[in-house]
Amino acid sequence: MDLATSLVAVGLAMDSFSVSIANGMARRKFQISNALKIAFFFGGFQGVMLLIGWSMGVYVMDFIAVLIIG
Repeated sequence: MDLATSLVAVGLAMDSFSVSIANGMARRKFQISNALKIAFFFGGFQGVMLLIGWSMGVYVMDFIAVLIIG
């Protein structure tokens, strides 16, 4: 894993952590069902965004290869 990938991963983890902390402080009563729901949605959306970015990168890479190679 290169440095850029590591920095992006750390940035996403800090983003999720800060939102989770703020959400936990805003709630008056802790419920495990709400915590699991929030964790599932954050993990799911970050996974989906990762797959969308990867597939777009592959598409752009193929597009540029066609333009360069001919």
